[in-house]
Amino acid sequence: MDGEKFHLSRRRALAGLAAFGLTGCAAGEDFASPTMKLSKSFSGKPAGPARTNDAKWWLAFNDPIINQVVDLGLKQNLDVRRIAARIEQSQGILNGAGYPVSGNARIAESKVNLGGGNPTAQTGFVRVEATWKLDLFGRLKREREAAFARLEAAYADLDIWRLLFVDEVVSAYIDLRYAQELLRVQLRVLESRKATLDITKELSEEGNASELEIAQARSLVLSTRASIPETRVLFVRMLNRIIALIGATEVPGRERFDATAPQPVAKSHVVSTGVPADLIRNRPDIVRAEQRLAEAVGLLGVAEADLYPKLVLTGNVNMNVSGADILPGAGFLRLGFDVPLFDLPVRKAKIETAKGLITERQAEWEKEVVLAVEEVRNAMYALDQHQKAVKVAKKAVDASEKVLSIARARFADGTVSFLQVLDAERSFLNTENAYALDVRNQAIDFVNLNVALGGSFGRT
Repeated sequence: MDGEKFHLSRRRALAGLAAFGLTGCAAGEDFASPTMKLSKSFSGKPAGPARTNDAKWWLAFNDPIINQVVDLGLKQNLDVRRIAARIEQSQGILNGAGYPVSGNARIAESKVNLGGGNPTAQTGFVRVEATWKLDLFGRLKREREAAFARLEAAYADLDIWRLLFVDEVVSAYIDLRYAQELLRVQLRVLESRKATLDITKELSEEGNASELEIAQARSLVLSTRASIPETRVLFVRMLNRIIALIGATEVPGRERFDATAPQPVAKSHVVSTGVPADLIRNRPDIVRAEQRLAEAVGLLGVAEADLYPKLVLTGNVNMNVSGADILPGAGFLRLGFDVPLFDLPVRKAKIETAKGLITERQAEWEKEVVLAVEEVRNAMYALDQHQKAVKVAKKAVDASEKVLSIARARFADGTVSFLQVLDAERSFLNTENAYALDVRNQAIDFVNLNVALGGSFGRT
């Protein structure tokens, strides 16, 4: 289902909610959005501008491949399509909810020809019967309200799955490029260790390196080679994961994933977080919880309306046909007044059940808000710390590379031991890996923060 179809369904839902709006005094209470006392900012510092609920934050990576997989997946991800089908189901429930008229029409005909010159006998009848429920106490109104809230919850559920998809597919792409960077690091280290092995062999020929040192240098070369296949496996797994998340068995331009590319880094690490109150509007899980609460309030109104009498108007019209003659018709108009009496305890029990459901869903909404604030704060802090870590790790890489260069030169002229070269080799590999991991974590934190802030961009 595309965005235009969703908006059309929304307009039809509103029209259905307004239909047959003449009621008496409606039982129950009109739904009011829940409120909760929230802090003025996430971090104690002055908050920035309000956060919109349609921020396409993945564009900040300025990576056309990310944009491609997100656009494809929002259209054909299998989970998104599955949840979208629930909207059609909820729309159908709303279309039939609170409809005040029921009935049927029956048309029958018989034709008899006995032969022998006897004329053909034709008979038939038409019967129409309809029942109209007068919504004196708002039962039908509350039923429609509950069904409309259920439809709104289905829309919010779809937004949740869209957001989860974008989270997963962008994170998988970040890990794919992380694996690619690890492979580049391993290949650089492999060349460095090969150079160390060559120097060691040359020194051995001059009597300045032992057989043990040659064996150690060769061992490092082999161990580096042995680690490369597992990194390639990680790359392929992430690529296959991306294709599966899109909802396909292949993706256009697959060769672009194999091409060497830098790790994704958001062009702007300044995220407009808004204030905690923005989450109530932007987080689809909070929106869903609110609509589930609205549904429960509507169902309570239905249960309370069932305590009151029902006024039902039924009409019936019959018309018979015999040959070419239309016989006099008959009909009736009946006004029924149903008073609940013997099952009153059962109806009251349903009210208590409905009240319990409201209490449960109110707590559910509050919990969603609390957890959302926690997630945003954790992601904000993690992003800030990994931004700092990336800067320090980059300096550490430059420093370890310089140390390795000096150690190898000094080993060649015999002023440092082979163990110092090995330490420099290990330090170089560790700092390179740490830097790649910090870049990866920074990108993941950027994703986590934006996901925690919510959004419903998928409807466009």
